[in-house]
Amino acid sequence: MKVEYSKQFVKAAYKLKGKYKTSLKKIIAEILEASDPTEVTNCIKMAGLRHSYRIKMGNYRLIFILKIVDQVAFFELLLSRGEVYRKGHEMNLRKKDKS
Repeated sequence: MKVEYSKQFVKAAYKLKGKYKTSLKKIIAEILEASDPTEVTNCIKMAGLRHSYRIKMGNYRLIFILKIVDQVAFFELLLSRGEVYRKGHEMNLRKKDKS
């Protein structure tokens, strides 16, 4: 799969330290090698959304939208688990998931 990142994701990734940064590198490498999201460790399809998946990484959640046509994983969010499920983030994700 190909990988793309949102500006918000990149900013959050730069703020990570220690084991979270190395975990993120491993997850991205795993996605690059995978042909399907089911092959990625801790990757679960989000309920109520068509193309969105989440990956658990300790206290953080990585949210990505998989564009089926191009096999591109577009990483949208990297937030702590308390923030990721807030209504504002969920509404923005629903809008982006439709396109």
